[in-house]
Amino acid sequence: MGSHDEEGFLEAMALMSAGTVQRVLTTLCELKVFDIIMQKVGLHGYVSPDEIASNLDAKNPDASSMLDRMLCLLASHSIVKWKLEKSTRSYGLTSISKYYVRDQSGNSVAPLHLFCYHEEIQSSWYRLKDAVLEGGISFNKSHKGLNFFEYLEKNKGLADLLSESMAKSIAPSMTLLLEKYNGFEGVKEVVDVGGAFGATLSSIVSNYPNIKGINFDLPHVVQNAPALPGVTHVGGDVFESVPSGDVILLQRVLHDWDDEGSVKILKKCHEALPYSGKVVIMEMILAELTGNEDIVAKNTFQMDVGMMLQFKGGKERSAKEFEKLAIEAGFQGTALVCVEGLYGVVECYKKM
Repeated sequence: MGSHDEEGFLEAMALMSAGTVQRVLTTLCELKVFDIIMQKVGLHGYVSPDEIASNLDAKNPDASSMLDRMLCLLASHSIVKWKLEKSTRSYGLTSISKYYVRDQSGNSVAPLHLFCYHEEIQSSWYRLKDAVLEGGISFNKSHKGLNFFEYLEKNKGLADLLSESMAKSIAPSMTLLLEKYNGFEGVKEVVDVGGAFGATLSSIVSNYPNIKGINFDLPHVVQNAPALPGVTHVGGDVFESVPSGDVILLQRVLHDWDDEGSVKILKKCHEALPYSGKVVIMEMILAELTGNEDIVAKNTFQMDVGMMLQFKGGKERSAKEFEKLAIEAGFQGTALVCVEGLYGVVECYKKM
């Protein structure tokens, strides 16, 4: 192996144990530790492990010590802040950990984290080697042949967690994108295909009150969707038909599907549009590998592998790849009109 590279070795060791941070975050989310801190002191104060433990239904006398050790790990990564008082550490929320507060009206990654690290989702990783060597989909292999959507239909708790994730973790990012994107001006009707509980569509309608919103998703999803002003929930199957509208929105839908499935979805959207209509794709935009990737690019590459794990042909795509799919589906052209944070907007025009 050649001479020992201590720095490289330490980096390798850190990678080996990096999953510990994610597992600790999962446990603290399950215990709602971040919510307890927020309720007790908000964003500016500190709470001791003893006080946190006293708010848990814990029968373990070592609960406080265990919480301290987990929070200490997060503090070493600047995920929480800490201070020392009379040899006792106490902890507070940072600009990162405030997004792990689950019971709040604003943005939260807690539901998405709990979904991604749920044992039924994590089990897919243990079959990835088999998928590489034998073919097939890791998720299906670890769930007795059921695909992702079939499994969720049979597991309401997990399906509800995903819908909560879309509302609290994904929709807020889309809201930021919508603040920059002005392609809904003058539009009368927007159909959100795969819109879950309708959070993004609700944001669109609140910004453009003249728009009639149709939230279109699977029947078992929309039956749990809340009533939203200006939004009508419609259940159905995108591969059969799509409600008609001036604009059809596909947010984080196509990355679940291979190219063939994506073209089928786009064709159904094409059929439902008037001649002057357009499809608005809101997805992560996969960049070229440069060797100097920023945090957005790293997030996108990580999500791309996650899609590979869960779905047949699922993947993140570049703007050129979206253009190719749209042209094959019958659209005359596309344009990458804006990018904000993790997401970008690709418009697909029925008529140029």
